[in-house]
Amino acid sequence: MELEDDWLIDDSADELSADAIEPWQVLIVDDEPDIHRVTRLALGNIDFLGRPLALLSAYSGREALATLAANDDIALVLLDVVMESEEAGLKVARAVREELQNHRVRIILRTGQPGVAPERQVIESYDINDYKAKTELTRDKLYTAVLGTLRSYRDIMLIEQQRQMLAANRRGLLKVIEASSSIFQQQSIRRFAQGVLEQLQALLFFEQEALYVVVKGGVAALEDQGATTVLYATGGFSALCDKPLSSDELARFRPSIDAAMLHGHSVFEDDYFVGFFRSHQGAANLLIIDGPVALSTADRDLVELFCRNVSIAFENLMLRAEVEDTQRDIIYRLSEVVENRSPDTGQHIRRMAEFGWVLARALGLPDEDAEIIRAASPLHDVGKVGIPDAVLHKPGPLDAAERSIMDTHAQLGYTMLKDAKARILKTAAVIAHQHHERWDGTGYPQKLAGTDIALAARIMAVADVYDALSHTRCYKPAWPREEVLDAIRLGRGSQFDPAVVDAFFASLPEIEAIRERWRDDTGEAA
Repeated sequence: MELEDDWLIDDSADELSADAIEPWQVLIVDDEPDIHRVTRLALGNIDFLGRPLALLSAYSGREALATLAANDDIALVLLDVVMESEEAGLKVARAVREELQNHRVRIILRTGQPGVAPERQVIESYDINDYKAKTELTRDKLYTAVLGTLRSYRDIMLIEQQRQMLAANRRGLLKVIEASSSIFQQQSIRRFAQGVLEQLQALLFFEQEALYVVVKGGVAALEDQGATTVLYATGGFSALCDKPLSSDELARFRPSIDAAMLHGHSVFEDDYFVGFFRSHQGAANLLIIDGPVALSTADRDLVELFCRNVSIAFENLMLRAEVEDTQRDIIYRLSEVVENRSPDTGQHIRRMAEFGWVLARALGLPDEDAEIIRAASPLHDVGKVGIPDAVLHKPGPLDAAERSIMDTHAQLGYTMLKDAKARILKTAAVIAHQHHERWDGTGYPQKLAGTDIALAARIMAVADVYDALSHTRCYKPAWPREEVLDAIRLGRGSQFDPAVVDAFFASLPEIEAIRERWRDDTGEAA
């Protein structure tokens, strides 16, 4: 390939300078140098839509294909039919469409031997845009043919750009939907904040440092450190996580934060971004991305869409948290009714809740499942509300008849809770029913064995025995620490699930810290 001859390069130097508008690329393909000179002379000073022509040259079909393969922005090919062979130009036209898969470039076939490749046959058989005999291509006709073909190329490229924009918008919307879906799965406020920042960075902002800030109140609340809290932070901001945000730390972003809170929308600056959405509870949520923000209008629209979806997820999370808090409050109040019937159980239900959570996490359960066990475990003995006081409060061992009555509390608790719809109460029903089952199948009330016993109940079985032995009850004094631990060890594989016992001893320092924190006023293990 060669560019314009010396006499033409000087003439177009200004047009093709670095500051010039991008030219239309036109490739002249002919094995006769004179055809190149004449064509350049005819087209050398043409502008179309304010853009000049850049004329490239190729002298064979092979050279033409190499040039087209290396330049995907060539708008027009003026292609000779007969070069190194009688069908060289036709082969190039077919290869451009089929091998290079270039359906944008416009092709005008030119021939000095019309009889070799009849016009009708060529038009029907090849994807070309015009077919001219060289003798009929006067300067004016060449000018008209080239500009008409460039206009066609321009229209094709506009359609292609619109198609690409639509495809990019679809991809962007898909990313927003996927990112929003991930956000909706988060179950805690902190994990939600972490997920929002991670997905927002993945969506458009990549590696910039970020803050998720909650402001309880309007712009004036920014002056109150207690009202502005960092839920989650990344990079250099990580040390601010879970802490109030001071006015000094906000200073750089303050003008945009004020604008976002005043007008209720996100603010895009050159070197940072402040995303905004407000919850129905009144708190303003700010997503601060620190770093260059070179976003197109479409990208900004995607970010705003993401923020709107995040606000919906935030509201759902708040509602879920409110419902779960209500459920937990009811559970603790109901459990305290049982506890008040057994004055010597003290802080038993508090300890059981925390023991259950620690053991669930030690066994590798997800946070959500561990939280369900923590919330449900206080109801493990709820069936005792149906046990007569004479049996429930009897000092000393129970006789066989009394033991039979006491054992009914497992079935009573299950009966009370089994029809509940909430997951916490469903779990509580299973725990109440099965926490006196034994690993070897000799427990009650169903004689279940091994993994037929629900894991939550297996966890409670260890926690309940540990707590009961460690504390004074109306029927016994507290056991010494080592005797309690020996009893747990002895029950491994018979009374208790071996995996739960192993998790218990692996977590013993944490369990004993819980026992100390929620200790009873009555005596307990030494």
